[in-house]
Amino acid sequence: MKTLKRHRGLQSGSTSVLTLILALTLVLFLSSCIEYREELWLEKDNSGSLVFEIGLPQHTSIEDDEISELSIVSLCDTIDGLNVTGHSTYMIEDITWIHVDLEFEDILLLNEIENEWFGEIYITEDEDGNRQLKRFITMSDTINVSNNEFGNMLKHAMLGQYSWIYTMHFPDKLYETNAPIARTDTLTNTAIWEYNLASLINEQKIMTGRYRYQRGLKEYLQNFFKR
Repeated sequence: MKTLKRHRGLQSGSTSVLTLILALTLVLFLSSCIEYREELWLEKDNSGSLVFEIGLPQHTSIEDDEISELSIVSLCDTIDGLNVTGHSTYMIEDITWIHVDLEFEDILLLNEIENEWFGEIYITEDEDGNRQLKRFITMSDTINVSNNEFGNMLKHAMLGQYSWIYTMHFPDKLYETNAPIARTDTLTNTAIWEYNLASLINEQKIMTGRYRYQRGLKEYLQNFFKR
């Protein structure tokens, strides 16, 4: 009986040590985690404006040449058709926020910026002339502390505090979207998607919106003279 109790005690001690090791490893990796907030206004001709903010927790291990106000502005300004109209850095409750205001001539130009928060954007048109926008957000999982169930549960529990929020204003009547009903406003043609970092690194996210598209005079004349 004493041997059995001692064996159980060793198992309990081993579990505690494993938990501590996983927790400490996660703390080290979490120092490179970020938060993201975005609001995008799309016009009928696919031009528009974008405001986004990147939140860096205190004691982050991310270098300035990777994510900083200057590096982000430089990254956007290198693309023809993109124009940074404002930028700043401020702090709220131990989180440093990098704020950027951006205008684009075509929303598809965002695909040319190499980062994980813009993702990949596609626009198609159906037979009725309506447009469908799809946006794919894929995060790489750099936090590989353990492949077992316990390690994944611990990782996802800690990553769940980091939010990525996307708000999009469509240019015309919004017919359909996969955003939550409670966060879809058909009066203002606005949809909001919110994910935590744990779910983002677990699977690719796809944001969709189908909206009415009516050609303007400029596009009509361009198509007319192409004939």
